[in-house]
Amino acid sequence: MIGKVYDWVDSRTGIKTEVEKKMSQAVPGHIYFYCFGGISLFIIFLQIVTGVVLAFFYEPDPKMATKSIEYLSNEVPYGWLVRNMHRWGSTLLIATIFTHMVTVFYRKAYRQPRELNWISGVLQFLVVFLLLTTGIILPWDWRAYWSFAIWMDYVATWPLIGEAFKNLMLDTFTMNRAFISHVMILPMFLFLLLRFHFKMVRKHGISEPL
Repeated sequence: MIGKVYDWVDSRTGIKTEVEKKMSQAVPGHIYFYCFGGISLFIIFLQIVTGVVLAFFYEPDPKMATKSIEYLSNEVPYGWLVRNMHRWGSTLLIATIFTHMVTVFYRKAYRQPRELNWISGVLQFLVVFLLLTTGIILPWDWRAYWSFAIWMDYVATWPLIGEAFKNLMLDTFTMNRAFISHVMILPMFLFLLLRFHFKMVRKHGISEPL
């Protein structure tokens, strides 16, 4: 029965041919050097799943943000697990992406013709870092408050634009805007960068050892 369903789907989508094509591709023997890229992608998928669950309970309001997180963690079955997976997953994601970048840089895989692979990877790291910083703010507890204060003090140290940018951030900051940036704007940029990044990897392949 399952075979008939599979054949029916394959006759209309060509999925069998596509799967066989991908499975037949040669994999370099040194692929383990780049496994952190795949691990990072897996963690991103986990972040999406856990983030969707969190969005059902979180309220982007300074008075309700902490209470909504507490309700999720203490009252919702396995809510504590989902929240901790999302929270620690963000830190782990930064670590795996950074390790992947170090590996690529060490093996000089950023050189011609893979310059765009490298640039898109760096941009992805920056977007993930922004996702981390906006995510820290959202619970609006003491940790979030002081994280935001520290970041604003750091921004003020930037030459020329630092003070003006800090004042702009403080004047325009709202929980709702931070929430929209975290769940809509930044993930959209990350998706576009990931799509471009993997297209470049498919085009040029994985670099050989030097």
